[in-house]
Amino acid sequence: MNSATVTLKLPAGLYTELQALAQEEHTEPVVFLTQLITTARERRAWMNDLAALRKQIAQDGGLKIGNTKEEVVERLRQTRREIFEADAPNSARD
Repeated sequence: MNSATVTLKLPAGLYTELQALAQEEHTEPVVFLTQLITTARERRAWMNDLAALRKQIAQDGGLKIGNTKEEVVERLRQTRREIFEADAPNSARD
């Protein structure tokens, strides 16, 4: 693979830190930087997806699970009852 290269000037302390982190991963600094960039891109994509999901939830009126601890607990209990009731006819046939 013949790719163009660029010389990057880093403060000595930062380069030392980069080398140490790369050594911990048993890899070269360039490979470690590539992994960091890939991870950063994946994280950014995940955060964008999360923001879009939050926006959609807000547009749809929220999660509607309650405002107080008691309301949330009651909603969870109601959901469990609904799941149990939905599964009950299936369990009788098994």
